[in-house]
Amino acid sequence: MKSRSLLLGLFLLTPFLWSCQSKDEVSYKGKRAFFLIGEHEYGTPESLPAFAKSHLEPLGIESSFVFAAGNDRNSPLCHSFDGIAALETADILVLSTRRRFPTIEDMVIIRNFIDSGKPVIGLRTASHAFGEREKGEGYQAPEGHASWNTIDVDMLGAKYTGHYKEKEGSPLQVSAWIEESATNHSIVKNLSFKGPIDIGNKLYTYIERDPATNVLLSAKWDENEEAHPVAWINEKGGKRIFYMSPGSLDEMATPEIKSLLKAAVLWGLDGVGD
Repeated sequence: MKSRSLLLGLFLLTPFLWSCQSKDEVSYKGKRAFFLIGEHEYGTPESLPAFAKSHLEPLGIESSFVFAAGNDRNSPLCHSFDGIAALETADILVLSTRRRFPTIEDMVIIRNFIDSGKPVIGLRTASHAFGEREKGEGYQAPEGHASWNTIDVDMLGAKYTGHYKEKEGSPLQVSAWIEESATNHSIVKNLSFKGPIDIGNKLYTYIERDPATNVLLSAKWDENEEAHPVAWINEKGGKRIFYMSPGSLDEMATPEIKSLLKAAVLWGLDGVGD
């Protein structure tokens, strides 16, 4: 009799317990995040899998990773990515490559995903993820591979022009702040911080930013320089793009940048199926 009463109580209590679960705990189960990683300067081959395990896996988000097969620019392995076809069934792309040139067939898959309006999260070097340059060896697409030299303008809505030199001392010397115009954006509302945060002093610079983009965070390399956007979204033409220039190991180790990246991923997934 007691066991029947206990079972009845649990049955009646289950809907209440379910209703008490947060959106984070129930809304993202089964969503698929695809990480494309091909850079070795900023440590994302280490930081992004760790981020996914600690911040996405508990929400039910399944993460898969495709890494460049090598980093030697004199080797074809530098531009070899095994498994990009899995992107076609992913819900969101997290992009962290630097001047890598996938095969022509793989680039078609990547561009189709982005052009479809599915969400893309770009970190730091994503602004020149597949861009060629004349300086240095191995920065031109080899035969059978493809470049995308205007990805900064086409995807992010701004032109990448380089970065300031690194300051001496602590790498986290630049203060970034939330733009007042962005305080009501869902990404900002989900952040774990409200005030300025410290980011890397090797600040990227962008020009000709499309007015349709929405800047979330800005920063100054020093007080004598103009403010630069360091995190923004681009929804022009049906896109769902988030980009942030922070992405080094030092930055990714901070709870604030982890919070920013998590909030961006959830914003991207919230639009899937709209």
